[in-house]
Amino acid sequence: MHIILVPVGTSGDVYPFVAIGLRLKELGHRITVVASGTYRDLLDTVGLPMLETIDAEREAEVFDQPEFWRPVRGMRRISSGIIVPSLVPQLAAIEGTFERGGTVIVGSTLAFGARVAAEKLGAPMVTVHLAPAAIRSLIATPAVPHMPGFPRLPRIGKRLLYWYADRHLLDQAMTHDLNRVRAGAGLPPVDRPMQGWIHSPSRVIGLFPSWFAPPAADWPAQTRLTGFVFYDGARGRTMPDDVEAFLAAGPAPIVFTAGTAMLHGADFFRAAVEACTELGMRGILVDSSGRQLEAHLPERILACAYAPFGDLLPRARAIVHHGGIGTSARALKAGIAQIVVPMAYDQTDNAARLERLRVATTLRPRRVNGTRLARAVDKLLSRAELDASLRSTASRFAQNTALDETCDLILAAGTVDDAHGRTSERPPAWVSRV
Repeated sequence: MHIILVPVGTSGDVYPFVAIGLRLKELGHRITVVASGTYRDLLDTVGLPMLETIDAEREAEVFDQPEFWRPVRGMRRISSGIIVPSLVPQLAAIEGTFERGGTVIVGSTLAFGARVAAEKLGAPMVTVHLAPAAIRSLIATPAVPHMPGFPRLPRIGKRLLYWYADRHLLDQAMTHDLNRVRAGAGLPPVDRPMQGWIHSPSRVIGLFPSWFAPPAADWPAQTRLTGFVFYDGARGRTMPDDVEAFLAAGPAPIVFTAGTAMLHGADFFRAAVEACTELGMRGILVDSSGRQLEAHLPERILACAYAPFGDLLPRARAIVHHGGIGTSARALKAGIAQIVVPMAYDQTDNAARLERLRVATTLRPRRVNGTRLARAVDKLLSRAELDASLRSTASRFAQNTALDETCDLILAAGTVDDAHGRTSERPPAWVSRV
C-alpha cells in the first residue's frame, strides 16, 4: 500500500509519524511524508521520501514569536503561520501522489489540508491525535489553560464555552480560509471544524493508552487507542560524550527542558540553575536552540543541545518540563518524577493527567523562579507514595505494542467501501495494551 503521512507541529509531533513510517516501510509499504521543510534532513537521513508544505525559515519565524506560547494568541499564530499556509500545499502534494485503491492518508490533528484531500478524493484517512486534549468531551473534559474549573462545569457551561471559543477565536483564525480552500476543491463549507470535523470518519487513532486518558462515551465512535509511540531521532540512541561523562561523574541529575520549539525560555532555565543551587543537586539543561542559556554555568550544571531521552531519563532523578505529550510519556516510561510548567495547547491537560497518576506536580509559568521550583521539586520527591506510583506507571510499558497496533489500524483503513472513505471493517473494541 501507499501511506501518505502528514504531520504538523514541532519535533514532538513529527517523531511519532517517523516511527510509524519506518515500521510501515519495514513491512514493505511505500511511504510519502508531507511535512515542513524543517524535517527534510531528518527524513532524508532515515530514507523516507518527503514533499514540502512550508519552508523551514517560515515555520521557524512562527515558533520564534513569544505569542506562540500564549493560549489565545498562540492559536491565532499557529493558524495564520502554519495551518492555513499549509492547506493548499498539503492538498496539492496528496493529489499529486495519490493512487486510487491503494492509498491511505494519515494526518495529525492540525493536518487540515490532508482532511480536505481525503474528502475531495474519496480516500480513506486516519486522523492521529497525539494527546487526548485534541478530543473534546462534555463527559471527560480536557483541562485548558487559565480555566482550572472548566472540566468541572455543568455540561451546558462547557458547551457554551466551546461554542464561544469556536465563534470568537478559532473560526476567525482558520475557518474562513479553510472554507475558501474547500470551495476551490468543490466541497461544502464546514462549521466549527475543531468541534468534530478534525476527526476523520474512517478512523481516529489516539497515540496514548486508556490508563492515561480513559475513553469517554461522547468521543467519536471510530476512535481507537493504541498507546505512546517513541522515536529518538535520526541520531538514534547515541549519547553525546559530554553528557555521558557528566552522568557517570556523580548522582542522578534533574533534567530541564522547555521543548524543542521553545525559543523564549531564558527565565525557565535561569530558574533551573537557581533551583539546583538551592537543592544542592546536579542538573542537565536541554536547549536545542542554544540561545536561552547563560554563558557561564555552575560546575554542577551541564548544558546540551540534544540527548536521547530514551537513554537520558532512566538515569535522571526527575525532569522539569513544559508538559509536551512526548516528554511526558518518556518520563512515565523512565519512572521518574515530573514537575510540569505548562504554557499552552495540550500541555495543561497533560499536566493534569500526570497529577492524577500521582507522578507529577504543576507550576504555573508566571510563578516559576528558583525558590518556587526548588520547593516544588523537594516536595514532590518527598512524597511517601511517589516511588510506588512511578513503578506502577513504568511497569505498564513492559510490553508496548502501540507501534504495531497503530500500523495495523492504518493498514486496515485501506479497505474502503464507498466514496466517503469509510472503512468496511467492523471497528474492534477499544485498543490499549500498553
